[in-house]
Amino acid sequence: MPVLSTPLTELLSATARPSIASSAADLTALMRRLEPASEPAAVFKSLTRVVVPVLCDSSTVWIATAGQQPSQVSFRVADSDGSEQWTVLDNAQPGIPNPAEPAGGFVGEDTIVVPISPSVTEGQVAYRGVLTMSFYGLRPTFTHLLIGHLLVERAISLVQREQLTVKVDNLHRALNSNREIGAAMGILMARHTLTSDQAFDLLRRASQRAHRKIVAIAAEVIETGVLELPSGVDLIEPHPTPCPPRRRQHLRLAR
Repeated sequence: MPVLSTPLTELLSATARPSIASSAADLTALMRRLEPASEPAAVFKSLTRVVVPVLCDSSTVWIATAGQQPSQVSFRVADSDGSEQWTVLDNAQPGIPNPAEPAGGFVGEDTIVVPISPSVTEGQVAYRGVLTMSFYGLRPTFTHLLIGHLLVERAISLVQREQLTVKVDNLHRALNSNREIGAAMGILMARHTLTSDQAFDLLRRASQRAHRKIVAIAAEVIETGVLELPSGVDLIEPHPTPCPPRRRQHLRLAR
């Protein structure tokens, strides 16, 4: 993660509520408190906890993920003794206001709003949202907005990283599965003089009949060298002999 410049660090330390850092390392440590996850709602839920009470008195994140109902998570310090209170509204019901997503961020009298709008990347979950930070008895500044943007960008990068990790893991599993299926096909082709299409079709039919995954059956073939055919599964699926096309009968019209 890039190290913030010394002038910026001094500015953040002098104006934030309360002083959140005395060095770039402290700001980096703050960002590292975000919990990585492939689900955007999980990462931004941890973001609401990171900003309270270091930056603000309460925070809310509204997330809309493609194909899912919107989720809203709030976190605040409830009492003067520092006790904490969560409000989690997963699968938000109709009637819960969804704040409009601003083009940038803005600072109000007692509120900061930061948009959550990651770039769309192929193979990753599309989502958008808004981070709202509220202040009681203190007017937020542009510095608070800047820190909010930094934290949101860090959260977005964590989601992207975890989603890419999941994608790579899935590709590795798919590759290993294809290798096992290919090896099992080779065994069946050599043992029963089958073509590649016939060998794969045999694995497919055995999988469907036994209600098991093809890769599991392929693993057994590799281990034992044989395929135990389930009841009702022939080595080669018989195809009915096609009948010759029937000649159309023409009616003769009487003259």
